[in-house]
Amino acid sequence: MKKNYIHGGAMYLKTFYQSVLLFLFTVLWTINVHAQTQLKVTLKADGMSVPEFLKQLNRQTKLRFLYNQEEMMQLPPVTLHVRNEQLDKVLEAAFKGQRVYYNITNGTLVIRYKPALEQITTQAVQQPPITGTITDEDGLPLSHATIQEVGTTRGTYTNDKGFFSFPVTEASILRISYVGMDPVTMPVNKRRELKVSLKRTAATKEVVVTGMVTRNKESFTGAVATFTGAELKAIGNQNIVQSLKTLDPSFIIVENNTLGSNPNAMPNIEVRGKTSISTSDVKDQFGQDPNLPLFILDGFETQLRNIIDLDMNRVESITILKDAASTAMYGARAANGVVVVETRKPKQGELQVYYNGDFRAEIPDLRSYNLMNAREKLQFEVLSGRYTKTSQQLAIDQLELDSIYSAHRALVEQGVNTYWLNEPLHVGFTQGHSVYAGGGDEQLRYGVGVNYKKISGAMKGSGRDAWGGTIDLTYRKGRFNISNKLSVSGYTAKESPYGSFSKYAAASPYFPKRNPDGSISKYLDHPTGDTLSKTINVVNPLYDGTLNNFDNTKNMGVQNNLQMIWTFNSFLRLQGNLQLSKDNTSRENFLSPLNSQFDNSSIYEKGVYNNTKTDAFSYQGNLMLTYARVIQQHSITGNFRTEAQESSTRGYRTAAQGFPESSNGNPAFAFSYQTNSRPGVTIDKYRRINALASVNYMYDGRYMADFTYRIDGSTAFGSNRKFSPFWSVGIGWNLHQEEFFQTIKWVNRLKLRADIGSSGNQNFSSFSSTDLYQYYQLINPFGQGAALTTMGNPDLKWQNTLNANAGADITLLGNRLNITFNAYDKKTDPLIVILTLPSSTGVSGFPANLGIMDTRGIEALVNYAVIYKPKQRIIWKLGYTGSMVRSRYEGFNNGLAGLNKQQQDAKSLQRFYDGRSPDDIWAVPSLGIDPASGMEVLVKKNGTHTFVYNTDDIAVVGNSRPKMEGVISSNFTWKAFNLGINLRYRWGGDVFNTALFNKVENISRGALAYNQDRRALYDRWKNPGDVAQFKGISITEQSQMSSRFVQRENTITGESVNVGYEMLNQPWIRRAGMQSLRFNAYLNDIFRLSTVRAERGTDYPFTNAVAFSVSASF
Repeated sequence: MKKNYIHGGAMYLKTFYQSVLLFLFTVLWTINVHAQTQLKVTLKADGMSVPEFLKQLNRQTKLRFLYNQEEMMQLPPVTLHVRNEQLDKVLEAAFKGQRVYYNITNGTLVIRYKPALEQITTQAVQQPPITGTITDEDGLPLSHATIQEVGTTRGTYTNDKGFFSFPVTEASILRISYVGMDPVTMPVNKRRELKVSLKRTAATKEVVVTGMVTRNKESFTGAVATFTGAELKAIGNQNIVQSLKTLDPSFIIVENNTLGSNPNAMPNIEVRGKTSISTSDVKDQFGQDPNLPLFILDGFETQLRNIIDLDMNRVESITILKDAASTAMYGARAANGVVVVETRKPKQGELQVYYNGDFRAEIPDLRSYNLMNAREKLQFEVLSGRYTKTSQQLAIDQLELDSIYSAHRALVEQGVNTYWLNEPLHVGFTQGHSVYAGGGDEQLRYGVGVNYKKISGAMKGSGRDAWGGTIDLTYRKGRFNISNKLSVSGYTAKESPYGSFSKYAAASPYFPKRNPDGSISKYLDHPTGDTLSKTINVVNPLYDGTLNNFDNTKNMGVQNNLQMIWTFNSFLRLQGNLQLSKDNTSRENFLSPLNSQFDNSSIYEKGVYNNTKTDAFSYQGNLMLTYARVIQQHSITGNFRTEAQESSTRGYRTAAQGFPESSNGNPAFAFSYQTNSRPGVTIDKYRRINALASVNYMYDGRYMADFTYRIDGSTAFGSNRKFSPFWSVGIGWNLHQEEFFQTIKWVNRLKLRADIGSSGNQNFSSFSSTDLYQYYQLINPFGQGAALTTMGNPDLKWQNTLNANAGADITLLGNRLNITFNAYDKKTDPLIVILTLPSSTGVSGFPANLGIMDTRGIEALVNYAVIYKPKQRIIWKLGYTGSMVRSRYEGFNNGLAGLNKQQQDAKSLQRFYDGRSPDDIWAVPSLGIDPASGMEVLVKKNGTHTFVYNTDDIAVVGNSRPKMEGVISSNFTWKAFNLGINLRYRWGGDVFNTALFNKVENISRGALAYNQDRRALYDRWKNPGDVAQFKGISITEQSQMSSRFVQRENTITGESVNVGYEMLNQPWIRRAGMQSLRFNAYLNDIFRLSTVRAERGTDYPFTNAVAFSVSASF
């Protein structure tokens, strides 16, 4: 247990702080000195249009210009000759006598046309003026926003505080607009006071939310992908993780063929491949998959389970940070990428209520199963020799075998052909509801939300109920802003009492499910003879499902996020965040003593009860100082941030055995603790601290650079190496801003970027550096002894990943063609592995640094608008995403020989050798089946052929990583109607077909009683001269892993089909008290085409989904 806080490194941090502050002061002072110079302009304009005049100024000053093209066209031409004149004097001369307002703020020249005011009518004068305040989405006042009466040229402007006063009649309609914002039109009616919040246009919303800071995408050098909540919901309504894998090619969910579509199973996720060796030895019971990305929810780290259960309708945006420039801010936790989730915040305005309803049907997908029918099964048993006695059996045994065969044949002739697969299954229905209400004014905004989702899995009795509630408060007063989010959530998870689905796939089809009276027998085949009855009893899989088994998990968590912001001035801000989190999880599972697995157990061992409880508490806080300023052509943003976190987890586990037959799982009725066990308690305390400095610089909208440096301290690594530095450097170039590119009209954007940096990984056991002892249960004359159970490594280094990335963002043909391309190289050095130790030490493994993993890849996202009429809302886009990833090990030498031996003994397909990939499949090469003998011909390392299997001949026979994987999409929008289709393709990967290995071959004499793949009957060798893929049908000896079972897999999956329709501003919608109403229908994973026929979802089947959602705002 870690109890000591981080004491070392104090002088290191102090020196770091001083160096960063000195660096920031020097850079800022240099920029401010340069800013004293005035922009000069040389121009000759004779009758030049105002838009062309402004373009000439833009080329010389490189300021950002914001103006309305149509408004500028109304102004008379400009005639002006100047040489080396100051910009403000040029503007004054050009617009002298014109109705134009202009202002230069933070490097942006804002130009507005002021329409002439008509004579105010007598009726308008008699009415009291309407007053109001215009703000942006964040509640900040908008100066010089335009308020115009529709149908006239009358209008006014807001002052510096966003306030206006304007005399109008009740029949007037106002249009409120501001540069870079979507205009709003509203009737006056009887209102005399308005509070309007304008939203940024799509062009100004291109920002990157990193979870710590919000950055302008135009000046960011990192590789990121951002998706809105609406884009996620357009894919499906299951959860945000399932939608995210469709939208971005680097975000991969590794298919779990065992757990299938189990709603309680956590997915295995990778972002740009692996960075670590994933074994159970490198993490304790509280650890995570070492290749799992970091998840950030509203600025704080969170668990994958919380992301899965998060209400999709609350999500504002999700950003995937992929490379060093974007992830370096997270230092020791960012090697696997970072997924940043931002939820919706309350908005200013009148109270608004949002309702979302999600409904989903999960239909079991059994098309991959290729099982024998009753007659085929009986024929296979005859050919395999099930009803023929062996040489070790007596002649009387043949009589009993003949009797069994006759009974089975009689059932077949009676027409019994049972389909077992549908017995533990049904169509699982899911319903989810969420309500959110929010509103407020400039100073105080509030929001309250609740959500509930009830999931019924495809296997009967399995499911998940998730619920949550949030309270959002935001208070703004002057330069001070404080916001608080309180969240309460929980879930109840149940596993199916019917057990593993594989038991139903193995049941023989010539047995009826139930007795004639409808009862369920424990055994399908229970002979009365004494000789064979114990060896051929066949259990009815339905019987165990009728017992009072249970496996339930309950969770409840409370989390409070507090944020305070103090804005000193327009360029300096201080922000602090504090999170408190409490989480309790308990799991109980009970296996009835009547369960078939206890048939051969003593009465004192029948029935098992397990109880596990976990209590977790954590706090984390951070403080960040931000400097952001635009001075002429220079834009600079600097951040200095420090953070501390502590989390403590306490786990309790007990297991009991030996229950009465009528027991309901009450542990008080147990005979004893489970054999060789006793109650266990695990206490884990983890602390970390870090300091961060980052600078972003952009010149003239063309050249940009990012610099990040961070120091991390953590108790997860060696006590002698608690601190480690991480860094990143990134550069970028906006070629489309260059003057020589201005004449290339079909290029709208061309940005090149590159970065390099280091990051770490902390998804490992927190006990890696500490020796752990356990007391002996016996006491000797010297007292109670203790034994070393885990040997720690105080010199364990941090796993460090050097990440290099180069990419391009391209927009062409009037924003119709968008291309994003990235190439990357991630080298993790050193890796953390578990070395095997001699048995004499009493410890099986020792954590150490050994080896390197190098992962390289490319990814591309392309979409093209075949039809692009945004004003008419008619758009048809075709999209393509693709990724290629390759990894290899280096630097092991022969250090993992013991681990490779363990892999071999466990019949694993994975090995750890230099120059090889973690995705390689290892087995003995095979030439196939000898037509003369029906035996397998294997290839030895020296190239010779043999019938004898030898582990020394094991070699690489395939690679499970596909050569290319991605999604092809089509999205069509017509007014309020939209249709989206997303097809996933996987090309070039290899798979070890376990269905062939376990259910076509490797069928022992005892396993002949169970159903098998039809290929075991039709594709196995039977007679000399047969050309077959599999061994002789009568061979019941074990087959070893060879390349015969490795197949190349190419797949196409119907991942998502979506149809939606939205109703806005329709009379009946308003009469119903609603503002909008939207309907969506989905088909998810509706089909799958593959070159490999293999059983999918062996313990829990995969599903196809049909879903529907409705959204309404009031």
